[in-house]
Amino acid sequence: MGEIPLRVRRKVWLRQFLLQGCWNYEGMQNLGFAYSILPALRDRYEGRPEELSRALKRHLEYFNTHPAMATVILGAAIRLEESVAEGKADPRAIGTFKVGLMGSLGAIGDSYFWGALKPMASAAGAIMAFVHPLLGIVTLLALYNISHLTLRFQGFAAGMGGEESAVRFLKEAGINRRTEDRKMIAAILSGAYAGVVSSQAAHMFGGAWPELGVFLIAALAVHLFTVLFRKAVSPSEVLFLLLIVGVLILWQ
Repeated sequence: MGEIPLRVRRKVWLRQFLLQGCWNYEGMQNLGFAYSILPALRDRYEGRPEELSRALKRHLEYFNTHPAMATVILGAAIRLEESVAEGKADPRAIGTFKVGLMGSLGAIGDSYFWGALKPMASAAGAIMAFVHPLLGIVTLLALYNISHLTLRFQGFAAGMGGEESAVRFLKEAGINRRTEDRKMIAAILSGAYAGVVSSQAAHMFGGAWPELGVFLIAALAVHLFTVLFRKAVSPSEVLFLLLIVGVLILWQ
């Protein structure tokens, strides 16, 4: 039957950005996953409508993981469907593979993207907003999406290489190490942001007492953020608030 054409793979990769477009409480991301993989299924089961219907139903089962990490599973599922279409694999292996990876990839993705990459990009954007508000926005979007889109592309390519290729990619990508590195950078940038705000405020009002006041305000802000984090407020939301504050200060 041959390889899946490039145009079909391109359709699948573009569709995966709509993974959560039909999110629902019963199947979570199942409709989005089925919609994403549908062009590949149509290519593999062309002229076999009954088998196409069964294949589509397989992917309407419960599915939920981090959307950026789902490309690894998506690519591997396509490769498994190729084997099923050729009679070389049991269809049940597809569901087993998806269930086996989606939980761990969800945890890894949440920790990296929401807990490390986005806070780092937000802090960098908040600092660059002092130069120009638009530069802050561009910095945030660029830092987040360069890593985000690269992982999506590499994960899909690794998945298309098969199950072993997908697992090998996850081992070699070093996402846990990246997570710790970006958390550290986010903390450093957040401290730098606080220092810039304090310096600007002290320079604006001048004198020792205003500087002391700025120091106390900064200490109270740190305490406030600590309380917010303990209340399970997202670090990304706090950093977004800081970005707005930075833009307003620069605007004045």
